[in-house]
Amino acid sequence: MGELDFNLVWDWWEKLEKNRGGRAELRRAHTVTEVAFIEVYHRLYQQMEFSDKEALALVAGICAHVKANGAGKFAEQMAKGDKPDDKPKVSELRFRRLLAITDCDELYHAMVRIVRLLGGEVNVCDLAKTVYWWNENTKKQLAYDYYTNVQAE
Repeated sequence: MGELDFNLVWDWWEKLEKNRGGRAELRRAHTVTEVAFIEVYHRLYQQMEFSDKEALALVAGICAHVKANGAGKFAEQMAKGDKPDDKPKVSELRFRRLLAITDCDELYHAMVRIVRLLGGEVNVCDLAKTVYWWNENTKKQLAYDYYTNVQAE
């Protein structure tokens, strides 16, 4: 497994915005396996040397649901509401359920739902990094970033 080149992911995502057909195909995929059957994913994979195919398919499938690049870390975006006193866009319960996920397809569905909860505006590179390196360290960092930014009740 090699490093994930976030510049390549960013460039691919920007081109995907102009490729409505490819983006629509990815958005219709229900599993990571279905993402692997789509040509536009393979354009990304061919640019990545020694990347984890399944993790990269997960990134591609989820990033296809992102409508606009958001500012800040992905966990911060989940923790904040629209206004300063609002509840988080992603509830603490949903967030804890996310951290418990170990299955790739389950992570795919959960992340797509979260991207939708965030209105499709997500930091593309931070989302890609989070999903690609989904492990205990990533989950801990998400928890630190989420709980640091969530409003105390």
